[in-house]
Amino acid sequence: MLTEERMVRIMDLLHKNSFVSIQDLMKRFQVSRSSIMRDLQELEEQGRILRVRGGASLVDTDVLLSRYNEPAVQFKEDTQKDAKKIICHKAIEEVHDGDCIFIDAGTTPVYLLEGLKHKDVELVTTNTYLLERLPLDFKGHVYLLGGEFSKKYDSSFGSMTTQLLKQFRFDLCFLTANGISVQEDEAYVFDMHIGTIKKEVQMRSRKSILLIDHTKLKTRAFYTWSNLSSFSKVYMDIYPKNKRIPENFKICKEIEND
Repeated sequence: MLTEERMVRIMDLLHKNSFVSIQDLMKRFQVSRSSIMRDLQELEEQGRILRVRGGASLVDTDVLLSRYNEPAVQFKEDTQKDAKKIICHKAIEEVHDGDCIFIDAGTTPVYLLEGLKHKDVELVTTNTYLLERLPLDFKGHVYLLGGEFSKKYDSSFGSMTTQLLKQFRFDLCFLTANGISVQEDEAYVFDMHIGTIKKEVQMRSRKSILLIDHTKLKTRAFYTWSNLSSFSKVYMDIYPKNKRIPENFKICKEIEND
């Protein structure tokens, strides 16, 4: 197993259990203590975990995500994979033949492709990670927006991208966020330049959809780019039990305990 794959699995375990021990990781992955220690050190340097005695825990939810600690796309592609599939399976029902749509950067929107490939749509995106996984039998037309490119996030952004966006209008957009606060009615992203792109897309869309998994409820990031109440719909996999669900939220599974 490659180091990067092992780190993805460590993060999956942490999201499920909040704490993992070094001994358990050694046994689970059949590697040496030094290998696990190197993995944990790398994850801590990325700002994703906190090393504690005997193992590691998730970082304090009070820590803000920014461009200094937001993990690269390659470290997120398998995180909350089942949740992303469930969300996108439901959200794709919003799309109809003939729609002009925008799909945001990130790993979650990739799971829209299976349901989208046989729809005749005009698709605009900044997401090269998505396009690398575009099915050969995709029926629609694709427009990739240029601009400054981030290999770390497999996406274009910046002033040139914003100017290009001003030439388009959309029936529907699918957007993502690094975190949300239902109480404060806010959606967050780690970088204000990325947030500017999201803002422009939402403003130019007749209908806006936010795709978000439940872990984002506990995450805050540097830049507030939208209000949750401004979205046509917010698709989420599960939601805390006994909490009021906002009217525009669409929960895709049974709600969970706090």
